[in-house]
Amino acid sequence: MRTLTRTTTEERRRLPLSTADVAIRADEGASAGGERFNGYAAVFNSRTAIGNPLRWGFYEEIAPGAFTKTLSEGDARMLIDHDSYYVVSRVSAGTLTLAEDARGLAVDSALDEGLSYVTDLKANVRNGNITGMSFGFYVMKDQWSTESIDTSEGPAEVEVRRILEARLIEVSAVTFPAYEETEAELASVASALVSRGDQAAIEKRARFRPELRDLLQLVDAGASGDGITPVGQAAAGEGDARTALAAEERGALAVHSTDTSDAAWDGPANSGDLPQTESALRAAHAWVDPDGDAAAKSSYRFIHHFVDMDGNVGAASTAACTTGIGVLNGARGGTTIPDEDRESVYKHLARHLKDAGLKAPELKSLTSEPGESTRESSTPEADAAPAAPEPAETTRSETDARALRMKGLAARYGLPMARS
Repeated sequence: MRTLTRTTTEERRRLPLSTADVAIRADEGASAGGERFNGYAAVFNSRTAIGNPLRWGFYEEIAPGAFTKTLSEGDARMLIDHDSYYVVSRVSAGTLTLAEDARGLAVDSALDEGLSYVTDLKANVRNGNITGMSFGFYVMKDQWSTESIDTSEGPAEVEVRRILEARLIEVSAVTFPAYEETEAELASVASALVSRGDQAAIEKRARFRPELRDLLQLVDAGASGDGITPVGQAAAGEGDARTALAAEERGALAVHSTDTSDAAWDGPANSGDLPQTESALRAAHAWVDPDGDAAAKSSYRFIHHFVDMDGNVGAASTAACTTGIGVLNGARGGTTIPDEDRESVYKHLARHLKDAGLKAPELKSLTSEPGESTRESSTPEADAAPAAPEPAETTRSETDARALRMKGLAARYGLPMARS
């Protein structure tokens, strides 16, 4: 168990209406029958799943007293949906009162009907359009521990993050009170892992959500703390831990969601840019030979992720995924992977197509004669590469591909870009 004090990007957490206890109540101190907004932006000692704790996320809880320091020193605002244009109240203006009680962070805000959106807020709370509360914060101190929980498949190890001190930025009435495995949670996981600074914890989760590596590098590039090791490079002392984690999964690699791209695909070019490291190879492919060398490209099949010139694994190629499914169905000679792995590889590739809003081709049953849909030889580049690759100029431009990738991620996830 370690306690850290490193600040990174702003994080946000949300509570549903039933937990936030949001209500519009009469302002007993107002002579003209005014009203106030009441609720809870955070609840103490309440465990929440951030992402999928069994794969790429963790459980989180807020310790009593986590806001004590920031409430005495800060000047938080109340907003609507985290939008700074819709300022409802402010501590220094005397219109917002925030306090810790036995339950959590209590919010008591004045409602100025001279602001049109405040009138809208009152109506939206009453008719159920506003369904919870949220708060934006920086973690100043947190504590990580590992616990065993019971699942339908038996005991499993999960990590728990306990926030000991947070610097509060704002509280918000929100339209969407919770997220499940979405970009917002992914950014939250990335911010927490950067603050933690544990490369093994990063790699463990990136097995299921490889795009975390890009987000982690992006967040850290804009911070002044310790660096996050790029994909394909092991942090000092972490090589053995990474190998042990990766060795747990062979054959078809786990289904995950990532960014997707319909840009021109060149399998051999992307494979050539891929570092000869297990973490990078696993992030870019859909299958690894159970009996092969996990650090050798020849052990992998169905490459389908773009790789930039620095060796970073990026978005999944919709063209490569479609081609890979064709190979599973016997196109271009078929594949040599075991029959029992076909469906799992198909689900891996089909998930990327679903994320891109595309319907995946159906997986055909194996009804052909022996040898008809197998190949005498196979290379990792050939499995998912088109028969006639696009010219090289369609896969690389003069603009630094990695810089463009990071810029896009920054805009998409609301994370900072590196300082120049």
